[in-house]
Amino acid sequence: MEYVVPLIIVLVIVIAVVVGSKVLKRRSRPVQESGLGADGLGHKQAKGNREISRENAEAASARLNPVTHQRVYSMIAQRQVLNAVKEYRSATGMSLGDSAAAVAALAQFPQPTPEAKPAPVIKEGPLTVDDIIKAAPEEVKPEPAVRNTVPSAYRYRAIVSQGGDVREVASTRLNEQIFRQIRDLAQSGNYDGAARLLRSHADIGEGEAREFVSMIGPED
Repeated sequence: MEYVVPLIIVLVIVIAVVVGSKVLKRRSRPVQESGLGADGLGHKQAKGNREISRENAEAASARLNPVTHQRVYSMIAQRQVLNAVKEYRSATGMSLGDSAAAVAALAQFPQPTPEAKPAPVIKEGPLTVDDIIKAAPEEVKPEPAVRNTVPSAYRYRAIVSQGGDVREVASTRLNEQIFRQIRDLAQSGNYDGAARLLRSHADIGEGEAREFVSMIGPED
């Protein structure tokens, strides 16, 4: 009874390979006549060993990583043979026939999940900062430096006075050059333009901006 499922899987795979081979043969005939491989690089793709054996099952398993290995065996266990072949082919880039033979070998000779890649080995000799960072686990590696896009904390103070009344506007977006432009507009009588320019560089209301620029005198 233990050989029934693998035999069914192999039978289904053989049928799929026969049908798929006819389709692929029609599609690949112009390429073969031109002397180019399926990858267009002037050489034919090598075919794998399609023998259903324990050695080929081990080789088929070695081509998978832990995630794809579990996916393929999950589909085999659910008897989704065609999906298993499709998953194996997608993970390895092998042909339909080679992928089908690999799945059949994996079904008949179950293989353990491959181990994850070992941690990188630190080279001998003096260590550098880069060596330590590369060898550190992902969870303790420093976050990449993020460029500081926050405006400078320096607040420019623009002060005007008229009689005994003094007004001040402080903003990180103001500077001496901008305030000079505001002053020139106000002194030329363009109070609306001066107020708009001030509001675009400071968080104040329209009425407050108009009062501020109206107090700008020739000596401010």
